[in-house]
This record gives sequence, structure tokens and C-alpha cells, in this order.
Amino acid sequence: MLTQARNAYGMSRAYMLTGDTTYLGFAKRALDWMYNHAWDITYGGWFQDLDINGNPINQFEDKTAFYQHYAMLGITAYYEATGDTLAWNWLMKSYQHLESYFWDTRPGKLGYYDLTDFNHQNSRNKSFNATVDAITTHLLYLYLMTKEEIYKEHLLELAEEIKTRLVASMPQQAIGFVEKFDSDWNWNNGETMTIMGHVLKTGWCLARINQLFPDTSYVNAAEYMLNDVWQSGYDHDYGGPYKDFNRISGEMLLWGLQDSAKAWWQMEQAIVSGLQMYNLTREDWYLQMADETINFYMQYFVDHQYGEVYENRKRRGELAWNEAKGNSGKAGYHSIETGYYTYLYGNLLYKNQPAVLNYNFETIQLDREILLTPLAIKNSSLTISEVLLNGQTYANYNPTSRILNLPAGTAGHFTITYEPIITSVAQEQFAIADGFELIQNYPNPFNPSTKISWQSPIGSQQTIKVFDVLGKEVATLVDEYKPAGSYEVVFNASSFTSGVYFYQLKAGEFMSVKKMLLLK
Repeated sequence: MLTQARNAYGMSRAYMLTGDTTYLGFAKRALDWMYNHAWDITYGGWFQDLDINGNPINQFEDKTAFYQHYAMLGITAYYEATGDTLAWNWLMKSYQHLESYFWDTRPGKLGYYDLTDFNHQNSRNKSFNATVDAITTHLLYLYLMTKEEIYKEHLLELAEEIKTRLVASMPQQAIGFVEKFDSDWNWNNGETMTIMGHVLKTGWCLARINQLFPDTSYVNAAEYMLNDVWQSGYDHDYGGPYKDFNRISGEMLLWGLQDSAKAWWQMEQAIVSGLQMYNLTREDWYLQMADETINFYMQYFVDHQYGEVYENRKRRGELAWNEAKGNSGKAGYHSIETGYYTYLYGNLLYKNQPAVLNYNFETIQLDREILLTPLAIKNSSLTISEVLLNGQTYANYNPTSRILNLPAGTAGHFTITYEPIITSVAQEQFAIADGFELIQNYPNPFNPSTKISWQSPIGSQQTIKVFDVLGKEVATLVDEYKPAGSYEVVFNASSFTSGVYFYQLKAGEFMSVKKMLLLK
């Protein structure tokens, strides 16, 4: 089942990146197989292992939160890309089952149980997988797509459990955090392995939650976890995180003489968490980690001749024990997700430039609104600059709330261009380059006034002018000689109507234009 769910996820993301509907066909086939074979029609929930004919290998096997979470991963991604009604129905069916049998409602013990009996007579234990993977597979996406309060509540509850259980265990470990607990969140001391990718992933989760619900404790916890990897679990000579350690002794776990010190999926976690944390903190070492890791990944994991990525490599990039590219857990998950999030984070959060995604929404006989949120990011930080329906301009959307309005019967291939909005003074400061630089106004959107900043490496005659969407000059804010330095001017738009405006810096032969949004 895990293979099909992860393939559905990867193929859905591949379609969103490329617009090639062949990938959607692959995703649908994987999900149809799951719907027809992998659901336990007697007791509910997803089976773990099935044979080639779709029969459960052991229908009396415990059901784990891990497999329930990851079944929802593929369904969620497909629904995001298509708005498919069947996918939504299965998503809700899965979620209700999870809430009924895996969620512990006891005060002070909140969280998902790790496993239940096949018939749900005994739900027990807690773990990293039951907690963090709930966020990464479906819970974060459900909130982003619906903004429903129940998903927000669970996100914040799980974030608190990460801080009070996983992070709280770290000071007493040589490296990493405790991953397995009993039902009451007491440590299971029989487990001693720390997986670097899990530490990185947990930091990434907290960083994403912080984007939606800012809280310095999330950022501090994420920094604590990623610094632990950087100091003790990262290869500073060749790049990339190591795999596994004994969390008590701190010793690296090498699996045989032909060790595999690095794994493809852990590369992803270092790349995406590094980019996300750099965006939040602007600490250079996060960007260094992401950059070194992706260079190692591209050089040694990606097969540039035949495609896809290898599973394992030694620390210098040499062959581990085989050249395997596939297993039941690998499927189309982390390798494709690496490309998906590197593209989005690299453009929207690092380079401050647009990113384009594709959607294929089905026809239904009701008006509907679709919230487009590809990243955990506030409305004030991301806008939609263009929507195409089957290659033609489509205007029925709200760029700031990122709501796509679809009247009954409206369907087809949508191409959505997202554009970042610089919203913090910190972002302004780090946007400064060597030479002339016009900086994004702050705040943006604004009402009624905003600050426009720029820097000049030399003295020159400089002008700052404002234009409306028709190109008509509506204000001159600066027109004078300025020596080298950094400057700002306030634009008061109290007498202007709401809408998009452009501001222009001219200094000698240099010219730069940026867009701003007035919302009254």
C-alpha cells in the first residue's frame, strides 16, 4: 500500500510542476488500486502489505498510524492537484477513521497512538512517526486547503507535543531525540537509534507551522534540532547529513562493511529544512547546508544517464552495497518532493521570484471556491499574479486571498503563477545587493502609507516615481541629487483608490520598477 500511496503523491507533484497529465494518470491508477484493495472493509483503516492480486498478506496485523498517515499523503496531493470529489471522500473517510481510533483525547496525553489491533480493540504507544508524519502527510495540507479550525487545533497540539516530548528529550541524549514512547508519553528506553532525517524533518515541520502561526518557541526548537544535526550529524568535508546514530553513545551506525552513511531521503530533509530556516532566520549556515547537500545529491545520488536517484551512498559519494533505485518505501516520494519543494522554496522564499504550478480541476455542477496555498505561508507573503485556463487568461480569482472562483461547470487545466511579497524589514535588509538596489516596499499590501527603500553605491540625480496600472504617473516622491548611501521615503496613498501601483527608481542609466498593492 505504501508504494502506491507514495507513487500517487509523487506523480501528483510531478504533474503540478510540469503540467503533463500523463503523471496524473499514473497517480489515479495508484489511488484506484488503493481504493479497491487496500481498505479494510470490515474494521476500517488501511492494510499494510498486500500481494500482487490486492489481497492483504496478514489481515489480522496491527494497524499503524504510520501507514494510515501515508495512505492519506497520496490522496491529499492528488486532491490538491485536481479537486477530485472521490479523493476528497476517501480523504475524509481516512481522517475520520484516524480520529476515531488513533487520537488520544486524554488531557496531558494528546497525540496520535502509534498502533492499534487490527480490529481497533487496543490503541497504544506514541512515536515520532505517529506525531510528525501526521503533519507532513496530510494535516498541514488539510489546513492549508480548508483553513478549518479542527486542523489548526491538531497542528498546534502536535507542535506542542514535539516541543514537550521530542525536543525536551534532546539535552539528555548524545545526539537527536527519543523517537518511541509508551501511551502516556514516557520514554521507551529500549530504542536507541537517532535518524538525522527525522531530526531535520521535525525542524522543517515546526518552521512551516511558524509560517502560519508565528511563535518564537517553534523557531527556537527548530534551530535547536537543526543545529544538533549541523554540529554532530553532518559531513562538513563532503556535504550532506549522515544517516543513523546511537542516540546514547553518539556513535554512527554503519550497516556492514560496505556502509551506507548517507541516504537519498535524508538529503531532501537537509535541503528543504535549510532553505526554510534560512528564510526565517537569514543565518548563512542554513543556506550552506542546503547548498552543499544539493550539490552532493546532484553529483552522487542522481543518475544523470538513466534517471531517478540511488538509495544510498558512502560519505564520499562512492557506491554503497548496490545500485538500487527502488524499494517499497522509496517509490515516487522523496526524490520528486525534493524537486517540488526546492523549486518552490528556491523561487518564492530565497530568490523572491515567481513560481508556476499546474492544476486540473474536474467539472462539478456547483459553484466553488478553491484556496490555492502551495506552501505554509501567510496571505500577506504570497500572491497570484496570473491564472491561465487551458492557455487563456482567467480573471475570476482573488490574488491576495489566493481564492480561485469556479462557477458551476468550469473546469480544465489551470496554470497558476505565484509571486512572493516581501513583508518584513528583515527581508528588506537581506535583499540589498552590491550596487543600485530598489527594495520591495514595506508593508505590502498597505493602507494608506508604505515605505520605499533603495540604496545607491554612487552619488547621482535620483527619482522615485509612482505609476498606476495604465502607466500614468501619479506621484513623484524624490527628484534630487543623492550621495552614495541607503534611503527610504514614505508614500502616502490616502487620496488614491485601492489597486496595483508601480514605483520606479531612476539613477543615471539605472532603472528598476517594483509592484505594490494598496488595499483600503
